[in-house]
Amino acid sequence: MRPHTRVLSIVSLLFVTHLLQIGLFAGGFWIAGAWFGIGGFEGAAMAHPLDYLYFSAVIYTSLGIGDIVPTGHLRFLVGVEALNGLLLIAWSASFLFATMNRLWDWEPCVEPKDEE
Repeated sequence: MRPHTRVLSIVSLLFVTHLLQIGLFAGGFWIAGAWFGIGGFEGAAMAHPLDYLYFSAVIYTSLGIGDIVPTGHLRFLVGVEALNGLLLIAWSASFLFATMNRLWDWEPCVEPKDEE
């Protein structure tokens, strides 16, 4: 596989992995709120499954828009997701950089002049 194709494959896999992680937390918010009753949400209504996915994506990426606010013990789960998202996004960027550094031959833009 060519290096550019390999890097593109890794980026796609990382993106899908992050989306799955966001979906897991969205399901966790729904289960924790609806089944276990450990908290709820204030602000914009959480009437559709995509609302949970939206909220989870906002928290995972640490945007924190604030149109939906968790209450009760769900706040702890929100904090865990924010920390998890921060760590995994940083790790993904570091892993991608290391992979690109290993796969691509970097050539200098300018050769230094010999001073004699």
